[in-house]
Amino acid sequence: MRRKHSIRRKMVAGLCFVLLMLAALAVSSISGVYSYRGMVKDLELGLQEAPRSSELIAAIGLLIKPLALEFPADAAEKDRQRFADHQRVRLETAVEESRARIREFQRRMQRMPHSANYLAQEELVHGALFKDLDDKLRLIEEAAPALGDLDRRAKQPEYIISLTAEMLDSAEELPDPSRELLDRLDQARTNYRWHLAVVWVAGIATLVLLLNLVRCAQRWIIRPVRELHQGARRVADGDFDYRLRVRTDDEMAELAADFNRMTQRFQSIRNDLDRQVKERVKQLIRSERLAGLGFLSAGVAHEINNPLSAIAMAAESLEYRVQDWLPNAEGEDAEEVREYLQMIQNEAQRCRQITEKLLDFARGQAGERNLYDVTAIVREVVSMTRHLGRFRDRTIDVQRESPSYAWVNGPEIKQVVLNLVANALESTSEGGHLEITIEEHPDEVVLAFTDDGSGMTPDVIAHLFEPFFTTREVGKGTGLGLSISQRIVRDHDGVLEAESDGPGRGSTFRLRLPTGQAAADQIAA
Repeated sequence: MRRKHSIRRKMVAGLCFVLLMLAALAVSSISGVYSYRGMVKDLELGLQEAPRSSELIAAIGLLIKPLALEFPADAAEKDRQRFADHQRVRLETAVEESRARIREFQRRMQRMPHSANYLAQEELVHGALFKDLDDKLRLIEEAAPALGDLDRRAKQPEYIISLTAEMLDSAEELPDPSRELLDRLDQARTNYRWHLAVVWVAGIATLVLLLNLVRCAQRWIIRPVRELHQGARRVADGDFDYRLRVRTDDEMAELAADFNRMTQRFQSIRNDLDRQVKERVKQLIRSERLAGLGFLSAGVAHEINNPLSAIAMAAESLEYRVQDWLPNAEGEDAEEVREYLQMIQNEAQRCRQITEKLLDFARGQAGERNLYDVTAIVREVVSMTRHLGRFRDRTIDVQRESPSYAWVNGPEIKQVVLNLVANALESTSEGGHLEITIEEHPDEVVLAFTDDGSGMTPDVIAHLFEPFFTTREVGKGTGLGLSISQRIVRDHDGVLEAESDGPGRGSTFRLRLPTGQAAADQIAA
């Protein structure tokens, strides 16, 4: 949809006027508020934080206290030395405290707002004053060690007191900083009255334009937004078939179209999730059935195996003994006896193979896993099946030469690959083709077995991995191969899935195996 921008064309003129009024209103209001805030801040500073000359004088007066101590001239030398050291320490402490207070006074003075009458020359004078105070403090600090020396301390108190007196004289010459607050107060009062008048004029004009803008916005924006909100609520309640119909031919119509596309995507995602849930439920039911069947199969296999062994041994023994009887029997009878005995042995052996598969299916194999080249396993299986006489007229194409590593149980995965290859070749007729692709991803290896055989119906795919399910002729399959393969793959935290476009259109079995951290490290190396 091509954007018409009709809302912008309709509102741009009014919006410009409103912005101008809002700008005037904002500037006047903000400047007035700042003026008021500055006045309040100045008053607060004057009441609470403004420095006073008395504080500076008191800070300098700290230097007098250590010198006011009376020196015990008639005392013993040890006592006089102790007193001198004590007086020196107190003076050094007083110097540090006085310096800290003077610097704090200077910092607070610098933070004070200055009126328009405040000149840069005054700032230079104040800076020179504080520098002079700091220099005299340094001289007092340098003279302090002499107080602790009995031989040199005689003239030091007088010298230090003279420096302190000079500092007090300089501090008294400094005008009280709080006087500037009066000028700031008068200036703020004038600004406040002017800004108040501007705010009233701009506010009335802005209110008139704003009412007209609200009326237009109700028709052009609010009503379509309400329709969007109602549509979103219906979609949130699960009505994914609902579609918005906004005919304003502007941005709202474009937004409605995007909303409809989003709803369509939600509907597709929900349908896909429903399909996945159904598939997971089927897999869960199948797993529960397989678990129950595994317990049953183990018991049945143990119970049947012994009688089958006895039948096979009896048939073999009987075949050996009847050799002495057959020369006296008629030709057709002797041949029929041999055929029946051989049939008993073959079928007993077939039953034993079935029970062995049942035991494998029930117990599983806890073989050790290691880093295997899946490509090499596939090529080994393909090389083995090509020598089977019944599959010599089929072609097998492996689409990968480079190694692809996975952390698996090699013999088990080889059994799975062999079963998939054999099933694919069984489903093809003479001249059939099987293509095997191996794709390596960061966290998994994907093997796809695609044949051009008989294909499968959806019903066959649904029951494909169930035990004893087979589409082969009676006596040519047990129906346990894919069940055992799926169990092995699940033990590896992998996935085995099948798909087909229908009967006569071939099938694809896709095997996904996690590579594991060791395989990832090997690939990176």
